[in-house]
Amino acid sequence: MNRELHDSLFELYIAGGLELMTIGTRGLKRELIIDLETSALMPEKGEFIRYRAVNRFDPDDEFDEWARPSRPLSKEAEQILGVTNEQLAQCRDGSLVLTAFCGFLSSDPNRNFPY
Repeated sequence: MNRELHDSLFELYIAGGLELMTIGTRGLKRELIIDLETSALMPEKGEFIRYRAVNRFDPDDEFDEWARPSRPLSKEAEQILGVTNEQLAQCRDGSLVLTAFCGFLSSDPNRNFPY
């Protein structure tokens, strides 16, 4: 590659990189960090009661919902999780939250971009 082309491509790379840094990467990349909480201290003895996922490149691309467990939490579990049985009683059923969570995970904000 000749030097002039190399310099031109480098300048374009720098300008594009600075522009992306200025506007951020919202909607351009999606890497989800997933956090699940269970109703028991041993996961195999409990059920998922909190479903959370956040795009590390776009904090507005987030899902965070608690689910109503089928059995009340123990006092120890309430203390560890920082949520009470009374609060969880107001939440949606776990199957409904799981369905919504799976829908969020399978949605792709990039699919509307023209390629």
